[in-house]
Amino acid sequence: MAPVQPQNADAHPPWYTPQRLLALFCWVTFLVYLDQGVISSNGVNRQIQVVSYAALTLAFPPAQAQFNVGNVGDGTLPSAFLAGLLIASIVYSELTTRFNAFRMIGFGFGVWAIASVGCGLAPNFWVLLICRVVMGAGEASIITLTGPFIDDVAPPAQKTLWFGVLNLFPTLGIAAGYIFGGLIGPLLGWRYAFFIQALIGLPVVIWALLASPINLQTMHDDEDVPSNTLAGVYGTAPLAKTGWLTSLGRDLLILGRHPVFVLNMLAYCPVQGAFGSYIFWGPKAGYELFDLPQETIDLTFGVVTIATSIVAVLLGGLFIDMVGSSIRNAMIFCSAGALVGLIVIEAGFMFAPSFPVLIGMFALGELALFAGQAPCSAVQIWTVPVRLRPLASGMGTVTQHLFGDVPTPPFVGWMQGVFNDWRLTMGLLTLLLSVAVVLYAIGACLPGKDYRPVGQQRALRADKVVPDLDPEGASLLRGGSGNRVSHVRYVMFASMGDRARS
Repeated sequence: MAPVQPQNADAHPPWYTPQRLLALFCWVTFLVYLDQGVISSNGVNRQIQVVSYAALTLAFPPAQAQFNVGNVGDGTLPSAFLAGLLIASIVYSELTTRFNAFRMIGFGFGVWAIASVGCGLAPNFWVLLICRVVMGAGEASIITLTGPFIDDVAPPAQKTLWFGVLNLFPTLGIAAGYIFGGLIGPLLGWRYAFFIQALIGLPVVIWALLASPINLQTMHDDEDVPSNTLAGVYGTAPLAKTGWLTSLGRDLLILGRHPVFVLNMLAYCPVQGAFGSYIFWGPKAGYELFDLPQETIDLTFGVVTIATSIVAVLLGGLFIDMVGSSIRNAMIFCSAGALVGLIVIEAGFMFAPSFPVLIGMFALGELALFAGQAPCSAVQIWTVPVRLRPLASGMGTVTQHLFGDVPTPPFVGWMQGVFNDWRLTMGLLTLLLSVAVVLYAIGACLPGKDYRPVGQQRALRADKVVPDLDPEGASLLRGGSGNRVSHVRYVMFASMGDRARS
């Protein structure tokens, strides 16, 4: 990988357009999450119990059956990527200051593809587990760097919508992975699912490593300070040359001093935990509550989750762009969505008299929850210094998994074992969303600097995409290395009223 070189911001390779870059990142994100669906699918990873393709499955037993692994050990495979993701996300974010970020995406995706082949060749469970960890290290480059790239290239008035488009593909990838693994496993054997997905990803790896790269912005003209100082956080003293670990610790400390970023990151953890538990336990709860065919319940929950995610993520991003893509608007929108989701889903699980009523209320609640994904992703990028965006993206993803969908499903299983009442268990799970409601609301009340370029914010105000509440905002936002940035305090309802009147 070549070191980062100074560049003209307007100089781009011939292949580049913002739309092509978005399409490329959407495809890469789809493939990464396709793998997560594959490793969880019945065709690739389960014990042989009830089988549709009996003869073929006996010839090609799934991984869990072939390696004779129990449910506890097998349950580590879908989440093993987190170990690699946790470490590599931090590494990639620091390397963006030394190497071209686009090349790093190609390198990371290449690691992912090689580890996918390793999964297919694994002679035993432990090798398979190690390859899963390495795949997480590879996909960390995509999860860490695609968000900052999208914020760089998206049209200013459509940034939240572009985040919404990118956020569609994790759900679509996982859903496609269930289908892909379920078909390939019985027909060719579970190993071929990993070989095929690596082969599909190979052209992207070659392209990202050999094509003329684009550069990720490492500093905007409205940054508090140059990249070698900490003015605005600790004063104006330049940073001395330090080791990698010292630099990382300093950067993490800077992120921690941005309260809106921290609140936004923590607020999404209960939402992520609820999503993970609904996906895992929702069909089982519906089956035991209403005694309908398991296939009907599984299919219905799956279709509802995919459909609501597509509609809500796009509408949420579009709505924030229309009413004003300010940080405060985004945080209040996320808080309101979590509140609506909490009320509707709680009522559905506690009181729905039939499965159609439950699934209808569940769909409405998921629409409200999914609508906050794009604004949440945007706030994660906009509320930190630009050079720290990759680290912020990586830390956000790791935190959402570590405190969200990894611990919550086992905890829900424990609660059901204690209460033996699915309505009470799912009702208590849904109450977790109240934490998100409160944290988002607190974040909306705090003054937080918007690190988007001053020129971009001026353009948004001029187009009335964001309410022009501070006519002197441009000069205040620029702030010199010795000046503190003044934060504009306002109430969201007033800002939306100004927007409506305009």
